[in-house]
Amino acid sequence: MLANLDIMQLIYLAITFVISISIHEFAHARTSTKLWDPTPKLQGRLTPNPLVHIDPIWFILIFIIWFWRGRPVIVNPSYYKNPIRDELLVALAWPISNIMLAFAGTIFMHIYMLLVGVENLYAWTDPVIQFWTVFWWLNVALAVFNMIPIPPLDWYRLLVFFFPKSQAFLQKYTMYFGVILLWLIFLPWVSHILMWFISSTSQIIYGIINTLVASLFFW
Repeated sequence: MLANLDIMQLIYLAITFVISISIHEFAHARTSTKLWDPTPKLQGRLTPNPLVHIDPIWFILIFIIWFWRGRPVIVNPSYYKNPIRDELLVALAWPISNIMLAFAGTIFMHIYMLLVGVENLYAWTDPVIQFWTVFWWLNVALAVFNMIPIPPLDWYRLLVFFFPKSQAFLQKYTMYFGVILLWLIFLPWVSHILMWFISSTSQIIYGIINTLVASLFFW
């Protein structure tokens, strides 16, 4: 899918990544701070400003491998009253922030379509619709992708929540899981299954979001 992107769509992808990852890291920092952890604030990460969340090397990789990650926010679970539960709450900040961005993007897209009189969502010749389509699609896809409960993806903490004894093992080998996951993504058959899962789940989530947003404008 991404291999067929033209230069403008890659630019839309880069802009979306910058916004999404910045909000994602800020959501982590904000949630952890609310749970009495001062670490994100001491790091200067308690802001949605992209300049403090962007990793320059990974940003360049957007145009090479069509994937990116930001500078992870460091949190200190020792400040949490219930470390396992509160780590899960911090992890949930990612998909929730992405879904909220997708919801906001859908609203902006519908407002624009009403203003210019466009009825067909797939009017690909319109650059504004192109951007918002990439925006909502990528945010939903990121939320779905991160729901895979494998380190270093945030939702591996879901495993820790239900199986606390697995925490030490998963944290010890997080780096190896990350390398294996990245390697698997580039295997054709794994990539195909992963894209099918993300695409199918994203279509369902977008359908729900679009129905909710459309009801606001055509009630």
